[in-house]
Amino acid sequence: MWIQSFYALTFLTELLEDPSWAGLALILRWGLLICLLWGLLRLPRPGKGAKGIPALLWLLPLSLLLLIALRQAQWQLLGRQNQEFVSFMQRYDRREFNPAHVLRAGRILDRDGRTLALSQVTDQGLQRLYPQGPLFSHSVGYNHPVYGMSGLEAAGRDRLLGLDAPTDLAELGRELLDREGNSEGPPLRSSLHAPLQRKAAELMAGRPGAVLVLDLKTDDLLVLLSQPDFDPNRLKAPLFLGREKDAPLINRAISGRYPPGSVWKILIAAAALNRDLNPRLDTPPEGFTTHPANPPIRDHEYYTRKKKKQSWKGRGRISMGEALTHSSNVYFAQLGVKAGEQALKQAAAGAGLMRKLSLASTSEDTLTVRPAKMPALNSGNDYEVAQFSIGQGDLLVSPMHVLLLSAAVANDGITPAPRLDRSKARAQLGRLCSAQDAEALKWMLYNVVQEGTGRGIRIASLPVGGKTGTAQTGRPEGSHSWFTGFAPLSKPRLAFVVLVEHGGYGSAAALPVARELLISAQAEGLLTP
Repeated sequence: MWIQSFYALTFLTELLEDPSWAGLALILRWGLLICLLWGLLRLPRPGKGAKGIPALLWLLPLSLLLLIALRQAQWQLLGRQNQEFVSFMQRYDRREFNPAHVLRAGRILDRDGRTLALSQVTDQGLQRLYPQGPLFSHSVGYNHPVYGMSGLEAAGRDRLLGLDAPTDLAELGRELLDREGNSEGPPLRSSLHAPLQRKAAELMAGRPGAVLVLDLKTDDLLVLLSQPDFDPNRLKAPLFLGREKDAPLINRAISGRYPPGSVWKILIAAAALNRDLNPRLDTPPEGFTTHPANPPIRDHEYYTRKKKKQSWKGRGRISMGEALTHSSNVYFAQLGVKAGEQALKQAAAGAGLMRKLSLASTSEDTLTVRPAKMPALNSGNDYEVAQFSIGQGDLLVSPMHVLLLSAAVANDGITPAPRLDRSKARAQLGRLCSAQDAEALKWMLYNVVQEGTGRGIRIASLPVGGKTGTAQTGRPEGSHSWFTGFAPLSKPRLAFVVLVEHGGYGSAAALPVARELLISAQAEGLLTP
């Protein structure tokens, strides 16, 4: 039933947007007024005509007219306080004296003042336009009278209309007198960097996934990209009925849930260091398991050699740094079990993964990061802990959660709270590990880039720390490709994460995107300490 209602609403929307509707509406209004007056004149007066007709028959229509007049006056003076009513009036009331057309929402800007959203009076009335097209569809969002609002449009709606400040009666009087002024609300300056966001979109080349870049000096999100995207200038019903391929409305950067694979080893290493665990462990070719009934956890080299009909001899006895460099599942499965489920849970909480996080100063669902989906990790189920420790099993996280891990390591162990709205106060989400342990992890992740699975991101003029991830999905489309890290090494300025859905190895799909993005950030001057 609701689908039929939705289509009926869509049909009504198209009818009201037709240019001929304004003339038809005028005819209907005059017709209604004539019918009302004719009905009033036809009513018998008290004391004449039909006996017993009470005066109420006269008072009732007059009272209704008075109420309508009072409601119109209230709307003319204070209607701006009701954003839903404003949106309705802006779309459906085409009268030139309609006060809704005075209420133009302010512009949404990137960090350098580039326009991402604006209001403009067109032949179709007052409309919200997005000059960057789909590029910021998940961060800036949309403001549409039928389909609602999302992103910064929703989170900042009171500020954009000037409703978050006390009403200035003198200013209100000027607005009522100056109907042609079309005064614009105050702007909202976001944290986004338009050129870097555009570069990220070009590098993703339409592949499903997400890219996030965080300025560690300010906690500003410079890039929040989710692919596929949609054009907020051309919203249509099928998009909201789930008929578009790959669900473009989902903000994969903060709401997508994926197995993290080996990027999760950053958290396991931090949890172990929190317990003063930094052991050398055996990594035999047969792998590791907690019970003979459970299949062994093996290193990826085992499967690579097996495809080539070669044997794998294991890496022998290695340290945590060596295990990160070569992304050893056998080592980290053992390390997680040794650290224990309580230490792993505490590290996840310290990384800010177990709480809601709003990216704007006002809470908004489409800009709220929800907690990661964590398995229970019941005491005694060591195999579940081992799977958790290599980023598999029932664990699901968003790209934002992975970004927080890299940001915490780069930020002396303290997890910053990313923000998309620059008016949002800076905050901390917790502590992943001590500053000393964070420094040790930074150098381990630097070695991943110099000698290990992250070698492809090496940039001669820019020391980078990072971690690849290849997350198995159990689906024929293949594994998800991850890369996360920070740069420069000594005083990190940017933290970043790239996810390419079903992209295969992290070093093959996500890493090249991260490398080119860092080169662009360096050219833009965004990596200066």
